[in-house]
Formats: sequence, C-alpha cells, structure tokens
Amino acid sequence: MKEEAIRYYSHESGVKTKLESIASAMNITTIVDLNAANVGEAINEMKTFSSKRLVAAWPQVQVLNSQGKYAYVPQSPIIAAMIAHTDADKEYGFSDSYSNRVMNGVTGMEHFIEFINGSDCDADRLRNAHISTCILAEGYRSWGGETSHEDTIWQDLARVRIFDRIAIAGQKAAFKAIDKKASELYFIKISIEELLRDLKGAKVLIGYEVSWDEERNTDANVSAGKFYLNIKMMNNPIVKQITLEFIYSDEWASDLIKIISAE
Repeated sequence: MKEEAIRYYSHESGVKTKLESIASAMNITTIVDLNAANVGEAINEMKTFSSKRLVAAWPQVQVLNSQGKYAYVPQSPIIAAMIAHTDADKEYGFSDSYSNRVMNGVTGMEHFIEFINGSDCDADRLRNAHISTCILAEGYRSWGGETSHEDTIWQDLARVRIFDRIAIAGQKAAFKAIDKKASELYFIKISIEELLRDLKGAKVLIGYEVSWDEERNTDANVSAGKFYLNIKMMNNPIVKQITLEFIYSDEWASDLIKIISAE
C-alpha cells in the first residue's frame, strides 16, 4: 500500500462514517485523522462529527521512519498505542486519560500548534472543538481526550470507556441469570454491587447506587419474567481545565510593619 493511502485514509468521509458505524455497533472507540491546512479548517471539519465513539486528531506529527528518514504520519495510530499503554499501565488504567502525556518518538508537527499555558491559544481552541492535538511542552505531548458527542456528559473519553467496561461486566452477570429462577436475581445485584465497590475503592468511581426499577417492575412484567435493574454511578472526573486567579491584597501590610519595626 502506498504511503499516501495510509496517511490520508481515515479522513475520508465514507471511511469515517463506516468506522463510526462499526464502533457504535461494537461499543468501542475509533480514532480518525482530519485533513486540514490550518486550525480553522480543522475546527470546521468537526461540524460533521457527533459521536461518543469517535475521536478526531490533527495535525500529523513527525517521526523517524523505518527507512531512517523523517516523515509526517497521522496521530491516530500513535494515540491508539497511547491508550493501550495507559490501559496496561495499572489495573484500572482504562479510567485514565491518554492526554497530556509525552508522545514517544514524535519529533515535530506538520503544523505548529500554539500552546500558551493559562491563556487562550490554538491548542485549547482545538481541544474545545473536541480535536485531539499535539503540543510542545516539556516534549511533544498529546492534548485532548474528548469525544465528538454533542452531550457534554459523553465528551469525556475516559468516562465513556469506564461505563463500557462496567456495562460489559454487568451484561455478563445478567446473562448467567437468564433461564434461572427469579429468586437468584439477588445474587446478580450483589455481584454488580461488589464490582462497583471495588471501582469506588480504586478511585475510579466517586459513588454508585443499584436498585430495582419500581415503575417498570410491574406485576405483569414480573409474571412474564422481565426484570429491570437501575445502575446509577459517577466516575472520578478527568481534570480538563484549572483557572488560577491571582489577586493582590494589602491585608498583610501590618505584618510588614511588624517585620521592619523588629529590625
């Protein structure tokens, strides 16, 4: 396959749509690259994105390839590798973000991204547009970690992935209860609560609540063998922004007077 086909493949509309469809069906995350000449074009490209399963990256980054030459390559495979590394770094690594971590092997960017810590800049404008980018700050670092979903709750990729893991575990527990006596459902609820308790102890979750749905567990549904269990939880949020406000005050002037008077 030609290098250009590899480099610009995922930005194509048809490919992006297919990847998003597959990711939604499989409850996984897909990463695509944007083909843009500047920050404005990249942000404009995001108007067609709206999915908690889709992460967009821009610009391409520079690496030393296998031929010993510097080349620009898409961020998407690098980000995928960073997510895998973060997942494997510790037991609950899937609850952490890949953002603000050094992108090993990256030596430059195709388009320089302005980053001014604590000020409005291109890097933060891209991030606010849900674009994962690259910044130069103590090495080349990833900067993003947001999905393109319109609902702010599901714009945090770490939250989406945490809920996916819990949903898979819960569904496995529920599967074992199918075609068993309804009295055994008690143990399914206990199993899910134990999982959530472990996640809370590991600081993955802040809190949770598991309860049977009183409205939907009607006499008719119970008689038909249909049961509804509500699982409510809050994950430990990923910090996206810290605003520091520096305020001058003369309330310690008397302390200064005491100091100079003692001398």
